[in-house]
Parts: sequence; C-alpha cells; structure tokens
Amino acid sequence: MFTASALHKRLGGRAILSGVSLVANRGEVIGVVGPNGSGKSTLLAILAGALRPDSGRVDSRPGTRISFLAQGFSGDASEPVSALFPQAFASQSANDRLSELAQRLSDDASSELEAEYDELLGALSAAPTLGDIQSLRATLGLRQIPQKTPAGQLSGGELTKLGLIETLASQPSVLLLDEPTNHLDLRGIAWLEEYLRRFDGAAIIVSHDRALLDACATSIFELDPRTGTGESFAGDYSAYADEKARREEDLWRRYELQQREERQLKRTISAIESRGRNIENRTIDFYFRKRAAKVARRAVTLKARLEREQAGSEHLERPQKAAQGFFGGFRAADTGASRVLTAERASLGFPGQNLLEDLSFVVDRGERVVITGPNGCGKTTLFRAIQGEHKLSSGRIAVNPSLKLGYLAQQDDPAADEAESALTPIESLRRVAPMSETDAYNFLHRFVMGHDQLRTPIAQLSYGERRRLALARLVATGLGLLLLDEPSNHLDLPSREAFEMAFDSFEGAALVITHDRYFIERFADRVIEL
Repeated sequence: MFTASALHKRLGGRAILSGVSLVANRGEVIGVVGPNGSGKSTLLAILAGALRPDSGRVDSRPGTRISFLAQGFSGDASEPVSALFPQAFASQSANDRLSELAQRLSDDASSELEAEYDELLGALSAAPTLGDIQSLRATLGLRQIPQKTPAGQLSGGELTKLGLIETLASQPSVLLLDEPTNHLDLRGIAWLEEYLRRFDGAAIIVSHDRALLDACATSIFELDPRTGTGESFAGDYSAYADEKARREEDLWRRYELQQREERQLKRTISAIESRGRNIENRTIDFYFRKRAAKVARRAVTLKARLEREQAGSEHLERPQKAAQGFFGGFRAADTGASRVLTAERASLGFPGQNLLEDLSFVVDRGERVVITGPNGCGKTTLFRAIQGEHKLSSGRIAVNPSLKLGYLAQQDDPAADEAESALTPIESLRRVAPMSETDAYNFLHRFVMGHDQLRTPIAQLSYGERRRLALARLVATGLGLLLLDEPSNHLDLPSREAFEMAFDSFEGAALVITHDRYFIERFADRVIEL
C-alpha cells in the first residue's frame, strides 16, 4: 500500500537516514521510535512529501490519500484559524453561511437566495465529512472558536486538535502523525487511541507515549541514531521493549564469552613465550635452543589466530548501552521571602472570550504546584500573565521581585529569533550562563547531546534536541521560580527520566502545566484544576 525504499538524508552536515526502508499495509499501525535526533520527524516529512530525500524513493498505490500531522504548530500565529485549518472550519463556515442566508431570506425571498440555501443545505446533508467534523470537534471537547481568531490566541492543545481534524477531514488511506499526543488532554488522547484502533488504512506514528503504542501499534519501527538505519519489530511497544532487552542480554552474554576465550588465549600465548625465553636464558645448547624456537613459533601462530579473530566480521565490540542521560542538578535557586507568587481574584481572557475569573492562589518557596484542565481553559495564558505578557481583565498577580523567573514554553519557534536560531547550543548556553566553551560542551553533553548536535545551528535541531537545550539553559541558571508548560513534550523516554532526576533536586518553587499522570503523582505538592 505504501513503501519507502533506501532513503538517505543528511541535515546540518550529518547523516540522519542511511538506507531506511519501510512498508505499511492496510490495517497496520506502525509506531516509529528512537532517541531525539534519530530522524523520526525527518522520516515522516519525507514519507509525506514535505521533504525530499537525498536518494531513495517513496511509492504508493494509485488513489492513495496521504494526510500528515507535523510535530508542533509552524504556521503564522497572526493568521486566522479558518485560513490555517480550512477543513476543520468547513462545517462551521457552511452553517454560518446557512444562518446568514436564512436571515436574508426572511427579508428577501429571492430565487437566487433560495437556490443557494437549498444547494448548501443539500451539501450539508449529503457530505458526511462535514457532519463528521462537527462530531469530532464535540468529541474532542473543542470549544466554538470564532473563525477570525488569530492562531496565536489558541492553546497548544487546541492547535493540535485542529491539526488532527484538518488531517482526518480528507478521509486518508495513509495517516502520518508526528507526536500527536503532545498538548492533548486526557480526553483527546483516549479518543485518538480509539480512532487508531478502528482506522482501516495504514497509520505511521512517531510517539514517545508508551500507553498509546501499546494500545494501537501492530509493529514498531526503530531508528538507530548511530547508524541512521531502521529495523521493524512485530507487536506493540511492550513486545518491542522485551525483544530489545532479550537481544541486549544475549549480546552481552556472547561478548563476555568472547572476552573469556580471548583472555584464555592471551594467557596461553604469554605462557608459551615465557617458556621459550626461559629455555633460551638457561642454556646455549643448540638442541634446547632449537626447541625454544619451535615453542616461539607456536606463540606466533596463536597470535596470528587471535588477530584474525579480532579483525573478523563476527568479532563483537563492547555493546553500547542505551543513553540514559544525566541532567545533573539545578544551580542553587535564588533565596528570599517565603512567598514566591500571589494571585488575587485574577480574571483574564481575550476580547469576547473569558478564560478565567476570580482565580486566587499562592505559591511558597520550594512548592511544586501542578496546573491541569482541558485544552483551551487558559493554562498557558495564565503563564503569560504571570510574566506580564498578557494583561489581566481584573485582579492582580504579583511575583516576588527578588526572584529570577525561568519559563519553558509549551512549544518553541526556532525562527522567532533569527540571531538565536543561528547559534550553536554551546553559544546559546554561554549567553545565559557565563562559562568556558569546554565547560559548556561538558554541561550540554550531560543532556544526551552529542558532538554533532552541539556544533549544529539551533534551527536545524529536532524538536526534542531544542527542548533539551531549553531545559539545559534553565538548569544552568540559578532560578527561584520555574514556569514549565508541558515540560515532557518532545522528549524521549531517557530524556524525560533524566529531567525528572534534575527536577527532583530543584530547591525553588515551580508551577507546572502537565497531563502526565506519572509526573503529577511523583512531584505535585498541590494541584490547581482550572
């Protein structure tokens, strides 16, 4: 149904994909996994036709409809949502036009208006897609959004849901989804799992959500960042993880057996050489020295055998364990008054739309407060208001002025600051935390960032790599209050675990927006549900 053959791609001077091949058949849900920077998003963009490979090809059967949901919102934040997501607003536009025609017909029953009204009504009744879109919007809990609303006024979850609707509206036969659960609330994730289980086409999904892949995936396709190659594993994520663990255990067992055999052979060679030297040192008798030479030839033969085995294709190098990452601990937090933040009867929203009213809470030093709630309820807007970037409708929010505040946005835009996006991670870190280039290199290396990434311009890094860099900048700066908006978005599993280890050492206060139940159970002192 859908085939990719021998795909090669280089980005930023490094090989991302090297001979990757993939086949997707009807009824299959393929989960694509691998560490950040292994080429997952690049692979999906090539499969969707949004990016050309250096070599290789992508083939599909005639009539195949391919829909692609890219990772993160990359459109113009000032554009109206109806222009960015026309399919998602098709039914809303049709119904608005129908209401307008009905109003005009009450004043002017012209034949032209009646004809347009009947035609539009027939289209709404006959086109299942429009009805499906309305049903999907309701199912996902997506509020009624005015069509002229700038995209920048929507939450990440709302943009993700609109992107999903836009992607599904064409009734695709091949579905390509890049981190579809990022920014989704629990209701949206549950719906997506059910949709993928029932989808009768082929779906290829990049995701670090183990629960989603266990619920939906029929196979797992792993990308190896060291070689740029890919390998397919039958079954869901748990089956893949079990098989990887079995392979690693078997590889270590064979490697240790090989090492024991080589050590034994080296001891034998050493013993033979020692014996020959002893003979030569004890006598000048020709007969015995001839025997010593024969013994020495035996040692040379065994050495040659050892060298052949070590140079052979079946010789095993020491297995590399998967990078677990080590973020270290946060720099010492600012000290000061015990009260970090105060919100008193704060109300906020946009013109014609109230998000929050009369919100009051306090945050004290050392507290970890989690903020939850459905997409679009105002969580991210509240963070903007705390930083003074969004004006309150009423009330007040006060941050202790003696504290240094750090903010991790829900999603970054590498093009927002061209000067910053042209920097390497090392240069970016040294801007916020004075240190030598060597210290910056070592510091970032603890964030599971290799040499290639550290010398690559930020704009060319993957979402996950940019996310780790943003976290590194926070960790390297002494902060008294952290505002973290979905901190685990775009992070692979080792990076999530490494960040949690670092966060556990943070001594300041933190406000965290998250739907990650594991994170909430482990860290939250209090939960504010909006």
